[in-house]
Amino acid sequence: RLAARFCSAPVLRLPVLLLWVAVFGGSLHAPCTTFFYLSVGASQEQVGNISAIISVVSMLTVPLYGHFIDATAGALEAVAAAGFCCALGCAVRAAALSVAWLYAGSLVLGFGAASLLPSVLSHLSSHCAPDEKRKVVAAVAFQTSLLRLDGQSRRCKMLNQYFDRCSLSRLCHDPECTR
Repeated sequence: RLAARFCSAPVLRLPVLLLWVAVFGGSLHAPCTTFFYLSVGASQEQVGNISAIISVVSMLTVPLYGHFIDATAGALEAVAAAGFCCALGCAVRAAALSVAWLYAGSLVLGFGAASLLPSVLSHLSSHCAPDEKRKVVAAVAFQTSLLRLDGQSRRCKMLNQYFDRCSLSRLCHDPECTR
């Protein structure tokens, strides 16, 4: 019954699909992100700062999303805002030609990154009977865990297939690479 309602209602299906894309995509690119930052010209310290920006902004904005959802019963709007910030932040970072763009993209990404899962869960819970909420939250948590694991296993296969020790060393400017 719950699965049939999920499949037939775009208001339930679209937020979960957005979450799936974010989780799976994030698990695919995570190990390559640092190398990309280095190729744009970021120092090791700047790579740490860029990651810290996302964490700090996320810590500050998650309570704001929660307050917004509680005050307006607007979980779908929170999902849209978090998804938009994630997508825009990723796009800015992907198009980065300088470290400043990496900082800007990470700042925008931080506004949505940590808020996407709680916003989606809140939205789904608002459309469930009280006895179904635990099942829905557990199912979404299980699905996102499987997607994360699948993305990680695929990324390992891709990295093994496309990168060898020397290509990674060149990307990090390792002078020991002689090939």
